[in-house]
Amino acid sequence: MKDRIVVATDFSKSSLVSLTKAMYLAKKEKCSLDIVHIVEYSIFHDPKKDKKAGKEALAKFIADHFPKPEVEIAQFCYVGTIHKEIHKHAKDRECRLLIIGATGETQHLTEVLLGSVAKRIVRKAEIPVLVTKDESLPDYANIFSPTDFSEDSLKTAKATRKFFPNANLIFYHMIARPFELRLGHYGADDEQISSFNKDTENRAKEISKKFLKNFSGKSEVVLDSGILSYTRLLSVAESKNASLIALPTSGKISFFALDVLQNSNIDIFICKF
Repeated sequence: MKDRIVVATDFSKSSLVSLTKAMYLAKKEKCSLDIVHIVEYSIFHDPKKDKKAGKEALAKFIADHFPKPEVEIAQFCYVGTIHKEIHKHAKDRECRLLIIGATGETQHLTEVLLGSVAKRIVRKAEIPVLVTKDESLPDYANIFSPTDFSEDSLKTAKATRKFFPNANLIFYHMIARPFELRLGHYGADDEQISSFNKDTENRAKEISKKFLKNFSGKSEVVLDSGILSYTRLLSVAESKNASLIALPTSGKISFFALDVLQNSNIDIFICKF
């Protein structure tokens, strides 16, 4: 059985970008593609009529934009709560990847994607989520991923490599160093502080070498020092010509990851373990 990707659409321009990328990735990775439209439930509407209208609109949307799809596709329309229906579909159909857009133009799916609906989609997802942020084709030559060299970071990196085997993986690690003023308070002089920082950097280099041994293909580690912030991360990602940011999360997705998702101009790949 082919691996399956699911993409959600609300017929907006943003969701058309997501669908276009989903078609491209499905063809490239030889996956089948589920296209899902959710009609949000309302006590003022007839669910049966809403579902019928949604199915017809979805079929027309696909026919208008992809009259001759080059991948195996299946269309689905549901009436209900957006994030619940998306995740139920992904689970029931054993989908490998969920693709959603970054903004929407209707009240369906992504009116304010990075608001409550999006947070629920990302928080509750049991499979990797690709959030599309720009219109460029998803070749993802350079994939940028912050890492602390933890087991979760390794899992995310391996998942990223599995999805994008030909990409150059750029792992970004911020070296944790105490403030020099704090070390000074403990009685360390300038020479001791310099020695401590150098030892810390050398340990990070050794750990990074071991981390890279887990991967075949192109990969590298960028070591930085200072205070890690989403603005710093996005700046370094841009300097490395990244076309995708892969974010590791553990448990509930961190506010840091949501800040990156909110402010990034390039696509985001989110894995949660």
